[in-house]
Amino acid sequence: MKKLCFLMLLTAGLFACRSTSVEKKSDEIKYKETVIINEVPRTTIQFFDVSDSRCPEGGECIWAGNATIDLALSGVTTEGGLTSHVKMCLGACDKKFKIADTLDYEFTGQQYRFILTAVNPYPLSESSNEKEDYAIVLQIEKK
Repeated sequence: MKKLCFLMLLTAGLFACRSTSVEKKSDEIKYKETVIINEVPRTTIQFFDVSDSRCPEGGECIWAGNATIDLALSGVTTEGGLTSHVKMCLGACDKKFKIADTLDYEFTGQQYRFILTAVNPYPLSESSNEKEDYAIVLQIEKK
């Protein structure tokens, strides 16, 4: 009986420790930064590009605008190297973005969910941001 209880606790502990979130060292991914999202098969994501048309803080605009990002996914499959670009958007986004800030995407045989929560810095009316100034807050989950 003790062995059965120990085995059940061990099994429960293994499943409790399993996480679907990808480990990251920081909350933000800087412009052109590459982050490993899976070790085997090795998969990386890079904050590749940004386009920001959001209405600056303190500005008067006729529309809110949006921030669009391009993510470059790179990985290895049995057929060789693979790269794919996905776009995500925050703000007043086109209809081509079905769910602008959330994207379910399969890459190298693994299903991921990307949730874009912020594009920083927010534009200010008295200054303009260079692309190198940008960072995104991106939640990445393995499904």
